[in-house]
Formats: sequence, C-alpha cells, structure tokens
Amino acid sequence: MFTKIRNNFITGVAILLPVALTIIVVRFLAVKINSFILNPLVKLLNLNPYLTEHSLYIAKVLVFVIVVLLISIVGWAANIIFLRKLFSFGERMFIRVPMIGKVYSVIKEIGSAFLGKDKAFFQKVVLIEYPRKGIYSIGFVTGEGTREMQNFTGKELVSIFVPTTPNPTSGVFLMVPRNEMKFLDMTVEEGLKLVVSSGTVTSRVKSRK
Repeated sequence: MFTKIRNNFITGVAILLPVALTIIVVRFLAVKINSFILNPLVKLLNLNPYLTEHSLYIAKVLVFVIVVLLISIVGWAANIIFLRKLFSFGERMFIRVPMIGKVYSVIKEIGSAFLGKDKAFFQKVVLIEYPRKGIYSIGFVTGEGTREMQNFTGKELVSIFVPTTPNPTSGVFLMVPRNEMKFLDMTVEEGLKLVVSSGTVTSRVKSRK
C-alpha cells in the first residue's frame, strides 16, 4: 500500500514539476518584461496623442510579439543543436557497421584531409616506377622540389605523395625527377578512387607529357 502511494506521489511530482517550473519561469519573465520593456514602452507610446488611449494595449501586443520571437529563436537554436547531436549519433552508429563503416570513415578522412574547402593538397595524378624499376605506382603531385634539392641533384624534382591502399591518408613522400614520371589524364578524385578500391574501380587513363 505504502509503495503504491509512494509511486503515485513520484508520478504526480514528475507530471506537475515541469508545469510548476514553467509557471515560475513565465511569471519571472512577465515581471521583468513589465519592468524593463512594458512600462517604458507605454511611456513612449503616450508621447503620441493618437496612441495614448490604446498605449497599454499596443504595448502588451508588442511585448507579446517580442516574447514569442525570443522563445522561437531559443527553440530554433535548440533544434539546430539537437539535429547536430542526432546526426553525430547516427554517424557514430553508421561507422560501427562492418565494412560499410570502414569505407565511410576512409572517404570522410580523404574529404577532410585532402579534398576540403580551400585545400589544394593534391594537384595532379602521376605514374612513377616505385618501389623499384618495372613496378608502377599511382602518385599525387603536392608541389615542386625545393631549390636546394634541385641544385644538389641537378635535376628538376617534383614532390610526390604515394598513398597506401585502402587508406590513402597514409603513404610515402618522394621527390622524383620530372622526366621519370608520367602525368595521367585523370582527376585527383578518380586517382583516389583507384587507390581506395585497390584497382577495382578503374577509369579510362591516358598519359600525357
């Protein structure tokens, strides 16, 4: 009997508490609004003889509109935060899916690290003989070799990044003579797809000097 009464009491409190808190907050806002907004607004409206008779009514309507707008802005901000958290939660769950989650993570890393906005990390796709003569690897041009390196070797060097498969965010950095590489007629995105898929996703590739 006592347990049932206690449970009913807790349920009642759980139902009434949000209502009571809402009333307290609304009452507090009403007092503050009357003090800081309503009364000064009424005085301002009384300066116009055409509005004096209805100044209190007009002021209350304006205050009501202001309150609705403020609450709506708070709700809009809360929705954005909620949606972001919901998306983050969904993304975390998606990443846990076997295989699919791994592919998604790799693609996201590629987009963040190499294909992000205002990031021209990779410039062109090239074919080089690496790790030895007769073995070819896909590489990405990241820039020209430093002047010191050019002077030291007496060759026109190009900075190349050779990614690993299937995670192209890791790899090796090489400085290759320009005449020892072939520039491929494919986009950086196509080159990355080729690397990530271990060659299963192919494009029509043409070399150019």
